[in-house]
Amino acid sequence: MLKKMMFALLMIVALSGGVSANELMASNSFEQGRHYEVLDTPISTGAAPVMEFFYYGCRTCYQLVPAIAEWSHKTGIGVSLVPAHSESTLVKAARLHHTFAEMGVLATMYELGYVIFQTEESTLQGAERIDDYLSRHNVDKERFWQVWESDAVNKRMAGSLALTRQAKVFKTPAFVVQGRYVVDIESITSVDQLFELLSYLAEKPRDK
Repeated sequence: MLKKMMFALLMIVALSGGVSANELMASNSFEQGRHYEVLDTPISTGAAPVMEFFYYGCRTCYQLVPAIAEWSHKTGIGVSLVPAHSESTLVKAARLHHTFAEMGVLATMYELGYVIFQTEESTLQGAERIDDYLSRHNVDKERFWQVWESDAVNKRMAGSLALTRQAKVFKTPAFVVQGRYVVDIESITSVDQLFELLSYLAEKPRDK
């Protein structure tokens, strides 16, 4: 379900020769139905025009973290993060993200979520695995688990579940721009092209 290695492989191909990134971007002609779809019912993206749906276990999502941050800083186009999940799958990863957010430590702990779910350094599992990394980063474990079970986090979970459904997200990473334009990740041939498409959609007038 998750396209974990796609971007890493594409980046290797792009750097190995053939068409340059600049030539690729210059030749782009983005088309609805090929590079992006339009949601019948727009969803709210809040203040940020780009919404990224991610999963802490998705390697591609992790690899894109610094590139997305740099692109957003350079272009001034905001990106909001939504942990993708259903009622029964990817739930713990989403709850971890929302707990960090509710505690006010997401800015420093966001990437730690990827480490917890992807590293092979620790053989611990479940709550013990999370506790191990919380201790390493001096996070109050007692408060963490209180917030984990809180109504505030449950409300955040309900919100991200609704957004995942409304955006019809079935794989990560996924991007929704202006609450309406859904990027077709499988049509993207490089990271540069992804950002070119996101910029194009962010500046595109919304269809009526």
